[in-house]
Amino acid sequence: MPLIIPQLDDSTYSEILQEATARIPVHNPEWTNYNDSDPGMTLLQLFSFMTENLLYRANLIPERNRLKFLTLLGQTLTPASAAQGVVTISNERGPLQTVTLPSNLPVTAGQVGFVTQNGLDILPIEMQVYYRQPLSAADQQSAQQTYGLLYSTFTTVPSQLAFYETVPFNPPASAASISSVSLTNGTDTVDGCLWLALLARTGESAQLSQVLDEISGQTIMLGIMPQIEDASRILYPGATASAQGQPALQYAISTGTLSGSSPVYQTLESSEDNNPLQDLTLVQLTVPTSNVGLWTELQPLDDGTGDYPPALSDTTVTSRLLAWIRIRLTPNADGSVPSTVTANFSWLDINATRVTQQIQVLAEPLSPGTGEPDQSVQLANTPVIASTVQLAVNGVLWTQIDDLLAAPPEVPVRDPSLPPGATTPASQYPSPQVYTVDAESGEIQFGDGLHGARPAAGATIVASYSYGGGSDGNVGIGAIQSSPQLPAGFTVVNPLPTWGGDDGETLSDAEQNIPDYLQNLGRAVSSADFSNIVNQTPGVDLGRVEILPLFNPDEPDVTSPGTVTVMVIPSGPGAPEPDLMFLDAVCNYLEPRRLVTTEVYVRGPDYVGLNVSIGIDVTAGQDIATVTQAVRTAVRSYLSPLCGGPAGTGWPLSKTVDPTGLMVQALLVAGVSDVEPVLLWDATMTSISSLPISGLQLPQLLQLTVSSGAAVDLSAAGTASTMAATPTFAIPAPQTSC
Repeated sequence: MPLIIPQLDDSTYSEILQEATARIPVHNPEWTNYNDSDPGMTLLQLFSFMTENLLYRANLIPERNRLKFLTLLGQTLTPASAAQGVVTISNERGPLQTVTLPSNLPVTAGQVGFVTQNGLDILPIEMQVYYRQPLSAADQQSAQQTYGLLYSTFTTVPSQLAFYETVPFNPPASAASISSVSLTNGTDTVDGCLWLALLARTGESAQLSQVLDEISGQTIMLGIMPQIEDASRILYPGATASAQGQPALQYAISTGTLSGSSPVYQTLESSEDNNPLQDLTLVQLTVPTSNVGLWTELQPLDDGTGDYPPALSDTTVTSRLLAWIRIRLTPNADGSVPSTVTANFSWLDINATRVTQQIQVLAEPLSPGTGEPDQSVQLANTPVIASTVQLAVNGVLWTQIDDLLAAPPEVPVRDPSLPPGATTPASQYPSPQVYTVDAESGEIQFGDGLHGARPAAGATIVASYSYGGGSDGNVGIGAIQSSPQLPAGFTVVNPLPTWGGDDGETLSDAEQNIPDYLQNLGRAVSSADFSNIVNQTPGVDLGRVEILPLFNPDEPDVTSPGTVTVMVIPSGPGAPEPDLMFLDAVCNYLEPRRLVTTEVYVRGPDYVGLNVSIGIDVTAGQDIATVTQAVRTAVRSYLSPLCGGPAGTGWPLSKTVDPTGLMVQALLVAGVSDVEPVLLWDATMTSISSLPISGLQLPQLLQLTVSSGAAVDLSAAGTASTMAATPTFAIPAPQTSC
């Protein structure tokens, strides 16, 4: 954002003159002529004019001093950051052909502009994701009894059959509730697979062979978002955030052929731009030119069983079905599924591309070269996305660098390490034609001749760049809906909210960070350094940070040298948890500022469920409803992860929740004369005397009852459920109606 100059005194000429005139009767009551013709008024007008000029110059002094101090520290204002996200582009009513779209395609969400980051093929098909959801324990037992006789001669005993129902995995409808499906927890799917049904568009069920020919050999751009909620991040020594040895996913397409009695799938050639188990990833899948199809001649009891695709009962879908793509973890050498990893997903779709909030500017003319040292030119639009700046001087592209002091002189200097008479080859001498960009102010700085070249006098300087950023780019699901360059019949939408947009740092914020910068010089070494730096993370609304040195959350009972755990909690009511994008923002900001030898775990809190029942005696004459509500508010605030605890800064780590503290909070409420014994239960409704807290654990109040008189027994409401072991052979659930 632009710098706002503070005003020591904002009095204007007219205000100064009016104030001086008002003082005349107090100090000189004999003076009664206030007209412009009076010599005394002329002097007051002169002095008012001079005072206004002095105030103007005085107002510039602190601003210059503060900016100069920040410059001497090497500090610049953190620019506004651009939001990012993902969109899907569909050919809903266009021609039956594959259309290739380039990158940098503009798309908009109202007045907020974005551009795509990837070129991709838009295939004239639709896609629906399905998974096999296991039945409940009761339904599983009923289905086993029904199918027992039918499979009595089968090699697999009925107790090993996994009865399921086919469930569509739809895109999230609201950012407030983004569900996920796990391939590894054993409770979401019976086979550890996601099934992508490639479908012809509505009304083209009679042209399946033509559609297959059209997509043959084409590239499907598949977007995958891992689980957004309940995520974690690890910064390994000397590396960025990554997964813990997690294997890749395997993508295979149906062939319609059998190997004996087993269906055959063809593994697809894939290219991933990230780790789909941990980050938003675009996967390029090449559709084979042959052996793509469906199994059409199946036995009555084979459809949807075992390795066959899930059974579909909707004939409007099956009539448009082209092929299936199976997604699962790459099996081990012995064919088993990896058991030490997690694979949880919140969204999948085809025809996907990344987008960034930015507006492109092409060939903007800047001030001509002067030939003087340290020349600077100003871009017209800010904040600038520095990585997009391309600058040409007299038609020659110059190179952007971070520090002009590291640039070579414009006149080559002989390398003193070379023997006499030897010269440095011109190809090995670094180019002095460099510049720096201040992303916040849009200022481009050139060298002084000794460090970087000077643009020649009268040289033409032209820049192409993109600008954008700010919290306006954080838009909700479905906000991006248009593009001026899409062909007719094409639509665009963002299936997930965009993230990462931030308004940037103000001068006041930068000044407040000066003591922290002088203490740590932008390096996270001590616990205080980590806390200060994480609190400055742009683009997130951070509520609380806790630093645990020598602590590995995966091995809480072992002291881990060189390991630091950063627990972050976003602002919000109740028990807020950081999502995947929140953790990414913290990791991206912390990564260049931590010691390269440090292993950093960035996690959210591990909430432990707690149920509380409190009985109170209300003072005579007080409203029972008002007092009980006040007690509820006090107890919830006391157990809050953000404002709870004795100090009001959030419930402390490793502090046990005991009834005494809750009783004190209730007694502090006006109108409470006495408190009955407080009753506690854990998340399984088992009665407890206190709730131990360790590691990253914090209490989460699941149920709170405050009543007049004795505390209410809540244990009757608690029920524990058990999940049946996951069987091994998938069988579609029997249909109860037709």
